[in-house]
Amino acid sequence: MTKHASKHKSRFFRRFAKANEAVSALEYAILVGVIAVAVGAALVAFGGKITTALENVGTKVAAVNPPAIPTAPAPTPF
Repeated sequence: MTKHASKHKSRFFRRFAKANEAVSALEYAILVGVIAVAVGAALVAFGGKITTALENVGTKVAAVNPPAIPTAPAPTPF
């Protein structure tokens, strides 16, 4: 292999690598977009159920471990 052919081949592989990086970045961007749409759809579909489940957990935790903040006494009527 001549020096000129080797230099041309090296330049070809550098260009190819840069082109592959751009394609990979585009593929990752598309993948992130698809995942974002899937997460959004899941939240819309199951949002009410997730909210109810978290509220139930919060109620049970509060029953076992009441808040440490004391409540203010009720105001006395005049």
